[in-house]
Amino acid sequence: MIMKNIFKIFIVTLITGSFISACTEIEVKPKSSWEVNDFYKTEQEANIALAGMYSYLASDKVYGQAFSILMEAGTDEGYYGKRWNEAWTVALYRHTSADKYVKELWTTLYSCINMTNMFMAKIQKDAFEEEDYNRLLGEAKFIRGLCYFHLTNWYGDVPLRLDFTKDQNANNFAASPAKTIYEQVVKDFSFAADNLYHPSDSKYIKGRASNMAAHGLLARVYLRMSGYPLNEDHYEEAKHECEIIMEDGFHGLTQASAEGGGYRTHFLSYVQNKYDLNESIFEISFAYLRDLGLETHGRIGAINGVAFSYGGGQNGYPSAYAFENVSPALESLYDNEDERLAWNIATYHYTNKGDVKRVPNAMAAQYCPAKFRRWEPLNWEDLDNDLVDGVAEPYVVLELSPTLTQNFTSVNFPVLRYADVLLMYAEADNALSSAPSAKAIACINEVRERAGLSKLEDEKPAVVADSDAFFKELVDERARELCFEGLRKQDLIRWGLLGEKLQESNEIIKGDPAFKANNEQHASYLRSGNNFDPAKHLTLPYPLQEVEINNMLDQKTGW
Repeated sequence: MIMKNIFKIFIVTLITGSFISACTEIEVKPKSSWEVNDFYKTEQEANIALAGMYSYLASDKVYGQAFSILMEAGTDEGYYGKRWNEAWTVALYRHTSADKYVKELWTTLYSCINMTNMFMAKIQKDAFEEEDYNRLLGEAKFIRGLCYFHLTNWYGDVPLRLDFTKDQNANNFAASPAKTIYEQVVKDFSFAADNLYHPSDSKYIKGRASNMAAHGLLARVYLRMSGYPLNEDHYEEAKHECEIIMEDGFHGLTQASAEGGGYRTHFLSYVQNKYDLNESIFEISFAYLRDLGLETHGRIGAINGVAFSYGGGQNGYPSAYAFENVSPALESLYDNEDERLAWNIATYHYTNKGDVKRVPNAMAAQYCPAKFRRWEPLNWEDLDNDLVDGVAEPYVVLELSPTLTQNFTSVNFPVLRYADVLLMYAEADNALSSAPSAKAIACINEVRERAGLSKLEDEKPAVVADSDAFFKELVDERARELCFEGLRKQDLIRWGLLGEKLQESNEIIKGDPAFKANNEQHASYLRSGNNFDPAKHLTLPYPLQEVEINNMLDQKTGW
């Protein structure tokens, strides 16, 4: 409780200096105030500030909901499936510069950046040992680098603010080229990689950044720089960063356990806040932040989970709106024996009458992601049995939360997994070769074999003999493995494939045996593909209010 009260005092003190809005309720009235210049002189003060930075990433506007689900949807993975409105504007490519999601992602990321900049400017170096000082600085730079990486991925050229805001004169700030932003992100992640704790260190705190996380995100940055919009060759750097993690030996793929197959076992760790450090390299930890007294608004598994409408929205039920639908294009990528198919795509739902029902086909409104499921049937045979005498059929709650609510969950969200590192290595190595190398093939095989599949060379020999065919297989494998983890849209953009995959998805939807052109629900699934305009939708417009207050920022053409 002491930590909670200290943090809330800290937030109130610094609201005007850093635009912090992570907490608006005060449990105690401070008898004294802490001025900005008095910070940060102790490990406790520094950790309080870092927790505030993480809270921005865990907000409803970033990984809690909007950025990770609402804005990420609209690919060959899935789409907004509610026919009666167009609330997920970015996913439907119907957004404008006045759109709230366009505005809120921008302002939240820049608020977080402002806090990191103030921390780096105000932390008192002589109060810490050099190693501790650099570690704290490295964690702030890790967070800043992640924020700028998202900003330039989604908005393109953006203002590069490396000092905290002191007054309104700082409003006018020109955008820097995306190349400059990416180069700064590389600097920030590189410093973090050199100075953060290794995840095996006894002082490492689960739920926070590590040096391995910095290396992994560096690989992701270099792959992005190798594609749209820069199209530079940074594959060697990306490969090297992956090799550091692979050769370190600490991380690996989680294998089968008493919980089931390895893929299931690993994702249960996010649902149940178990911190599977073997595979999870960095995740957004909603539970960790709540333990510090921070209000977090994660909706993972609620709006993108297995439909559960029983209980009337009361607390105590693993409710899920299931507003996101899975594209049948994703299902078409899986072999039937692939363990990931049954885990990632819902085959069941729970009705408002308490009946566990099977999802009939890919056009059903309940055909939803299941990766972050909050519940499962206790008896799977109930899927084919009708509800008897009005008695609700039993289910198992998977989410380990003291209070289940309709709107918010405690499910953590993966930002970087070891499986992604293996696939990034395979991609980078393949781009550097005339044909897939044995090591690149071994990387994709490691991911496949964990899913219960045979070696790629045995099942698809032509793929391992040709670099282009191997790349196409990697495009599909990343969807099979990493779907609904907030990566697909930016992957397709950097590869120059977003429009193509949206059109392919629409053709697969229209070709589904259950599709009916005159069915409004079915027709709504085509909106993302129909609305997408490559001339406008590879980046977001600048927020309208930002252009209005920043005299040095001109709106993009077409917006």
